[in-house]
Amino acid sequence: MSELRVPAVDVTGGEVRCPQCERGFLAANPAGGREMRCDTCSSSYPVSDGIVDLLPGTSMRRSLAQMSMEAEPIVRIYESRLWRRGPHVAFVLGISFQHEQELIVRAAELKGAETILDLACGPGIYARPFAREVRAGHVVGLDLSLPMLRYASRRAREEGLRNLLLVHATALSLPFAPEHFDLVNCCGALHLFPDVPRALSEVHRVLKPGGRFTLAAFRRSDGRVATLRASVRRRLYGIDAFSPRELESRLRAAGLGEVQCHHARAAWLIMSARKVS
Repeated sequence: MSELRVPAVDVTGGEVRCPQCERGFLAANPAGGREMRCDTCSSSYPVSDGIVDLLPGTSMRRSLAQMSMEAEPIVRIYESRLWRRGPHVAFVLGISFQHEQELIVRAAELKGAETILDLACGPGIYARPFAREVRAGHVVGLDLSLPMLRYASRRAREEGLRNLLLVHATALSLPFAPEHFDLVNCCGALHLFPDVPRALSEVHRVLKPGGRFTLAAFRRSDGRVATLRASVRRRLYGIDAFSPRELESRLRAAGLGEVQCHHARAAWLIMSARKVS
């Protein structure tokens, strides 16, 4: 099967914004599919394995947990029954992955033609099903881990998906125009972001008015002891956790309202919100 086609970017609508000048947008090079070029400053970014790399050669500081997401053994088993789909993980999280996915899809309120950002998409465990769900729309999967993106690209080719664009970038500076997406999904990664308020501010910026935000993250209880444990874990491993009340407060502070909690048991929290301001 041929390499996953990188969809031509709608320069007028502004799909991928140039991180160099932050004014122009990237378009496929008509001379070949190995790079995308900014229409304003002419900066170019490599395209490899169907992935637009906005961080070529960049060595960003990563937590221990983030570095683990680049380990090939973890990449290979992430969406298998050895990890994300496994009964042992369902026991720890208090919910099976299948049930989580059902809750997320229901909260997303998809009609079939949406533009979706799967933030910290990993191996595409959500991005690929979303791409099948919105055949008249398209999905962007963004992640900091190139090994995860390569796995997602390979699976997308195998599944014949042509409406999924994969981008190597950071959640703290999303390379997209304001008010571009109908839905932003972030499942299994918000607790890994080093600056959650900044990431949520970026989510708010790229969502259309009325757009949906769906997420799943590690849960903790309220109270001083739980807060202290979370603080220690964050410093040691880069893994945070949120109580439903705390996360709702963070979402509202970012300009997201109509917050709903769909699951808050064991170690997992599933919520959704809508851009209201």
